[in-house]
Parts: sequence; structure tokens; C-alpha cells
Amino acid sequence: MEKKLLTIVLLEGPYRHQYADIASELAESAIKNGYDVNIFLYMDGTHVPKRDQAPQSFPNVAEKFRALVRAGVNVISCIRCSTAWGYTCSEKPYIKGVEIKSVYELAEWIKKSHRVISLGC
Repeated sequence: MEKKLLTIVLLEGPYRHQYADIASELAESAIKNGYDVNIFLYMDGTHVPKRDQAPQSFPNVAEKFRALVRAGVNVISCIRCSTAWGYTCSEKPYIKGVEIKSVYELAEWIKKSHRVISLGC
């Protein structure tokens, strides 16, 4: 039997809203329920997996996403959004396992997904 696929599109960055935390909790729950999970980071969501974050009063969202990647979640950050914020492929701005690719990857994911959830404004 084919595993079901959940794709989460995250449009908001960390620490201003709880969307990144909600995305990580949804992904964890989906994995426990037998889903494969993809997360596409778009707009401000591209800040979520930035390496070397050191929040003082919040849980480190990049570490949550590191655990998701280790659990097999595919995480892609939009190349146009990432480069707009100065995150370039050559400098490896993100935690290991996060790729910077085109929004066309999201279209392919959506076609293959059983469920798609968009988080953000």
C-alpha cells in the first residue's frame, strides 16, 4: 500500500507567529500516522531553517526542523524568496538537508499529495 503524502506550505517566519511551530507539530503527527511529509518554505517561511539561530525566549525552530529532516521530511525553500533575503545556495545558509529549489517543485508535490496545508497570511 502506498503511503499517503502531506505537503505543508509555510509562508510565515519564526518567532512572530506560531505557524512554524504548528507546521512542525503537524509534520510530527503526520509521520506518526504513517504519512510521508514535504514542507515547502515560501515568502518569510524561508527564515525558518536558518543555521545558527540563537533565540533567547523561544524554542529554536531550526532545531525542530533539523529533527524533521532527520525523520525523513523533505524541506525545500523557494529559491526566489531565499535569494531575496540574501540566502544563497553557495553559502549554505540552512541546516543540513534543506534544499533551495524552484516553486515548480511545490507544484509537483501538490500533484502527488493526498493533503496540502498552507500556513500563513
